[in-house]
Amino acid sequence: MTIQDLKIGETAEIVSLDSKLLPKPMLTELLELGFFPGAVITLKHKSLLLGKMVCTLSGTTIALRINDGNAIEIKLRQT
Repeated sequence: MTIQDLKIGETAEIVSLDSKLLPKPMLTELLELGFFPGAVITLKHKSLLLGKMVCTLSGTTIALRINDGNAIEIKLRQT
């Protein structure tokens, strides 16, 4: 399951980032923003038309391209 599969309001734990699907600068940027295994992320908004999603991670709101979400493997957290 990837971050693209989340529904609005769902919370998940990041399992891994697929370095083969992301250019190295993007991978570095995501890691600097806190996208590492064990981090908890919540989907706030998703716009398929614009190709963007908005998430919160460690209290920070972050916008991502939906296509980059393919590289972020997650597991759902039970609330």
